[in-house]
Amino acid sequence: MRKLVVSVIADERPGLVAELASAVAEHGGNWLESQMGRLGGKFAGAVLIEVAPDRVDGLTAALQGLSDVGVVDVSATSAEGATKGSVESVRLQVVGQDQPGIVREVTRALAAHGLSIQELYTETSDAPMTGDRLFEAAAAVELGDGLDLPGLRAALDAVSADLSLDIQVDDGHDGPAWGEVPDSTETR
Repeated sequence: MRKLVVSVIADERPGLVAELASAVAEHGGNWLESQMGRLGGKFAGAVLIEVAPDRVDGLTAALQGLSDVGVVDVSATSAEGATKGSVESVRLQVVGQDQPGIVREVTRALAAHGLSIQELYTETSDAPMTGDRLFEAAAAVELGDGLDLPGLRAALDAVSADLSLDIQVDDGHDGPAWGEVPDSTETR
């Protein structure tokens, strides 16, 4: 079996995922994993699909053909060897006043320590008392061999001080459920 990663960006509308899933099933594909959501009135996502090697071309053509029904972009890429099994990770939570450069500076600190982001969720919201825009993020960060966790914390502390952010590294202790952006406000 071959694994394909399919990325989708489309105008948001009812039935879009059903059409994508139908095309996958009609070509003998198995929908393994996906991450999808609404971003600024568009629907965006990625799907990991498993399919027999002799059906890859037909499935790829069918998925690309969905552009006639409102899909802006569908691309399929081989994902051979992409799954490494169980990978140890830490959670990273970021909260602060929204400003340009937050994602850049946090990800630079992670990259400098040889760390890879497995998942990243971000959002902005208005603070209930002041109305200022808040930036919030939750990430799963893959631990590298020989990770210097105190060094990483020091680097993130420097970013935190420079940008006036609250950055927390959760190495398996208490914290919000995975996928939840840290809630720094009482109401949304």
